[in-house]
Amino acid sequence: MKIKIATLDEIHQIEVLYQELFLGMSNLQPKYIKPAKQDVEFIKNTINEKESDILIVEIDNCTVGFLLIQEIMTPPYSCLVEHKYAFITDIIVGNQHQNQGIGSFLLLEAKKWAKNRNLDYLELNVLSENIGAITLYEKQGFKDMSHTMRFEFE
Repeated sequence: MKIKIATLDEIHQIEVLYQELFLGMSNLQPKYIKPAKQDVEFIKNTINEKESDILIVEIDNCTVGFLLIQEIMTPPYSCLVEHKYAFITDIIVGNQHQNQGIGSFLLLEAKKWAKNRNLDYLELNVLSENIGAITLYEKQGFKDMSHTMRFEFE
């Protein structure tokens, strides 16, 4: 198992994993999320921009998981303390490779990525139904900082 920063050569394997990610999310929240393909230009731009990377895990030259991470500044609201931080936009480990420590490996690398850039902290969002992911994040030291709440009209 090795980790590296994705290049344009890995786009197809990243696309396949994105389909799996979106399918899994749609199973958790079918009223709001649907199976889809990720926009290839989005992946290319993420790879090419200096403020973001896609960290991929390879086993036998096959991409089995990835983590999309980017540098962000807090919004310019007068009540917020200014921070430059890392945000994990997406993380996926293919179904065939789950429960092998790959998610933990990706998160450790994300922490190194953020620390090497002298960022203040690392943040991510997770669906409340994704208990497995929440458990993993908590084991890695992430703490719940806010809740998104929704009122549904019938």
